[in-house]
Amino acid sequence: MNKKRIIDRIIELYTHFRVEVETYNKANLFDINIYSETVLIPLLNAIYGLNLKDANFEEKNFSAVDLIDKENRVAIQVTSTASGEKIKHTLKTYLKDRRYEDFDNVLIYILTAKQKKYSDKTFKNIIDGKFEFESSKNIIDSSDVINEIKSWISIPRAIDFKDLLEEQFSSDAQEGRKYYLENKDTLDSQIIYPNILKIILPKNIYVGKLNINREEIVKRSWETDFKLKFTASLRKIIKSHMHYLGIEPSVDWHEFENNLITFKNLNDVSEPLSKLVELGSVEVFTVKEFFDSGENYKTAFARLVNLSFTELLKLKNIAWLPKDKIYRFSSSVTRKITWKNKKTATRTVVKELWNKEKNRILAFQHQAFALNVFYIDGTWFLSVKPTYSITYDGKRTHGKAGKFIDSQKRLDKNQTVYNHFKFITYCLRNKIKEDEKDYPYINVDKAIKLNLTFKKNF
Repeated sequence: MNKKRIIDRIIELYTHFRVEVETYNKANLFDINIYSETVLIPLLNAIYGLNLKDANFEEKNFSAVDLIDKENRVAIQVTSTASGEKIKHTLKTYLKDRRYEDFDNVLIYILTAKQKKYSDKTFKNIIDGKFEFESSKNIIDSSDVINEIKSWISIPRAIDFKDLLEEQFSSDAQEGRKYYLENKDTLDSQIIYPNILKIILPKNIYVGKLNINREEIVKRSWETDFKLKFTASLRKIIKSHMHYLGIEPSVDWHEFENNLITFKNLNDVSEPLSKLVELGSVEVFTVKEFFDSGENYKTAFARLVNLSFTELLKLKNIAWLPKDKIYRFSSSVTRKITWKNKKTATRTVVKELWNKEKNRILAFQHQAFALNVFYIDGTWFLSVKPTYSITYDGKRTHGKAGKFIDSQKRLDKNQTVYNHFKFITYCLRNKIKEDEKDYPYINVDKAIKLNLTFKKNF
């Protein structure tokens, strides 16, 4: 498909968008919320390379603007009213609430068509030098968007945008918006927070050919306390060799097709894992290049992501329990962690369970959680399932752990579980120990918010 045909189709689809807005606007059915969330955010992000979000998700009844990108410091007011009075009202509110302190650039997107001319002198009098605003640059509509698209050189980018528009203006999507607008008085909505986090991945993955001699390593192990059999797994063989070479134990690597894969730079001779691969054999791929190479590559990548989270959590003194398949906050004494949600608070993650006479510790209750890595539509996610672990001494799992855990879970309300999830998210994203080392290879984004719409009194 040539570029002209792609651009023509984009213009056709974008015209559908404008016509849809104008039709519902004339029928007094227009609701900016549905367009902000389902249409404008993905479109404007794709066009301008932004990371816009619904401002009301950040702060209820966010004033002056509708969409915000804190990273790029851009704020956008979306309106179907193109009048100068509307622009003046927006600028006055933006100024009054000092939004210019958080955003360097404010745009006003007119869903219908902007006026041919605005009074920049009037706007300058309102702004009073606090921020920059010119009607020719800061007020945009579909014509500006189309001109931007026409300037694109990359055909793949244009195709991706066309596909996005095809999705947004499919018959199902349009029918869904029509149903919402015609029935919104009988519908209710609620923001929910699923226990899912978007994974922040590094740019590259390193693949090096393993430089090990299985037979030699197995025989050498017989002289140690950790004797191996010739049938030992390759991972055990590598761990034994790491010990022999004096490499500090780490788990954020994976053996794959006689290679070692990791997010750490194997071309850097100061990286201990580089001692495990053949000199000159290291290849560097973007993470997407690697996991898009086939299902076996995707499986190997997911395994490496899991192992990298295990390494990250080890630095936080949160241990992986292979038998139970959970992570447990470690300590053989009471352990508390200071964290911040809306306010700074202290949470006990390991506590002593005493007998009735308070003269003997029966067990230790640890906060714990399970993690699951999964892939959907080009994005990797992490699900978090809070739970508990019970030990005799902070290490050995208690024989009656199941009974303790079931009893505790019966007491936990939904809000309690959600608070556990928020706390675990904080621990993943932030340092929780004074001496905690940096781990730049993997992390998670903020908790995902979903806006559900449903029929009232259903």
